[in-house]
Amino acid sequence: MKEIVIISGKGGTGKTSVTASFAVLAGKNAIIADCDVDAADMHILMRPDYEKNEKFFSGELAVILQEDCIQCGKCEDVCRFDAIDVKNGKYTVNPLSCEGCGYCSKVCPTDTIINIDLNVGNWFISNIRTGR
Repeated sequence: MKEIVIISGKGGTGKTSVTASFAVLAGKNAIIADCDVDAADMHILMRPDYEKNEKFFSGELAVILQEDCIQCGKCEDVCRFDAIDVKNGKYTVNPLSCEGCGYCSKVCPTDTIINIDLNVGNWFISNIRTGR
């Protein structure tokens, strides 16, 4: 299998346009992935039909089950990402700061903290507008 990777740290250099051109030239046996974290925009050029669409899970997030929390504060003490705060007298997890490491759940004496899988987007299998 041959692999071509088009990468640049600079936006606006034509990565998507070049990749889309290769997709058309390669035909229906090629697998093309737009892995741009901030602006995966190849779909604008290719007009895919989204034949298959599934959720994509990656990483975990700590969740504190408030009804069982005894407010001991051990979770906040061990969180090296400062993701656990006290709001209105309750310990809460800031989802933007939580790295899902699970340390807080390990030290919780009442097993009140669980980690859930994060749905971070969708992945698609599609046919493109050229019919390939």
